[in-house]
Amino acid sequence: MSIKGYILGPEGQLHFRRSDNSEPSDNGLLCFHMSPYSSIIYENLLVEAKSLDKDVTAIDTPGFGNSDRPTSPPSIESYAISMISFIDTFKINKINLMGYHTGSKIALEIAKQIPDRINKIILVSAPIFTDEECAEMKNMYLKKDHLLSSDGSHLTHAWNEAKFWSMEGRTDLQIAKTFHARLINPDISWWGHNAAFNYDSSKTLTEINCPILILNPEDDLHEQTKRAKNLLNNPQSKILDLKSWSHGFLDIETEKKG
Repeated sequence: MSIKGYILGPEGQLHFRRSDNSEPSDNGLLCFHMSPYSSIIYENLLVEAKSLDKDVTAIDTPGFGNSDRPTSPPSIESYAISMISFIDTFKINKINLMGYHTGSKIALEIAKQIPDRINKIILVSAPIFTDEECAEMKNMYLKKDHLLSSDGSHLTHAWNEAKFWSMEGRTDLQIAKTFHARLINPDISWWGHNAAFNYDSSKTLTEINCPILILNPEDDLHEQTKRAKNLLNNPQSKILDLKSWSHGFLDIETEKKG
């Protein structure tokens, strides 16, 4: 089980999970979740990291999990500022970053804002959208009519969506262990996607010089992530296609990921 803690960030308290009881230190790994989940998606990775004596932290972005909600819809830039406050709080000079979907964009923006303090980056998906695709994504993920309903049908909608995108072999119990995270603060659960779809990853990718490993599972962003290949600057950077992997691989492929 991970060790939980809080710091005070620019938007209020930030909740995080640690692989052990020690404070985060240089050259550790800081992980950012996808929307609309929380750091709980990294729970198995944190347990595995502890067994390997690795320094890993996963943090809830403002408004998700147990982190305080911002006063207005954030941008990827403001999310990054909150995450940098974590790095500053523990006086970390150098760190590695990992992001998943929305978290990938946050990781990129952090590397843009404090490039000299980032060693390497791991991204789960780094989609490059056309204008048409971005409009389609906004239409799909920013709808608010299914976020909360008096008859509870929003729960079935969310469950079916989680099941649909889960990779083969992921059990209902594994889905259930993280499912509740997407139901917290339903009135603002679209904020993460809103920030993500209004952020230009393609421009930021060209500005980052540290090594980037992009993991490209066969999920809803698989094809768009392939386009990031020509935007990578560092010769050590690469895209790794994860055939037959999708959401939930952090549950059932933790050792391979580690």
